[in-house]
Amino acid sequence: MKTLVIYDETGFIISQMQGSDLREPVGLPFMYIEVPQGKMFRSVDVSGTENKPVYEDLPKPETQKLQELVDQLIIDNLNMQQQIDTLITTGLGV
Repeated sequence: MKTLVIYDETGFIISQMQGSDLREPVGLPFMYIEVPQGKMFRSVDVSGTENKPVYEDLPKPETQKLQELVDQLIIDNLNMQQQIDTLITTGLGV
């Protein structure tokens, strides 16, 4: 959904509005943006001749962080088990 962003000359966001019947401000810098999925709108880059939105990745939810940790622990456990199996097999001379 399009978002109307009003910002100051430093790129600081003053207001963000969504809707179908938004009044464009007069005398204030503004732009319409579409925030990409998985991103959040952080500020406006006003350093160039054309002002551009600055996006950041959304932080990972705690459940996703925990799932990644569990996945890594499973992989580490399988690797250790494989090393133990190799040591047992090699040690027995099989």
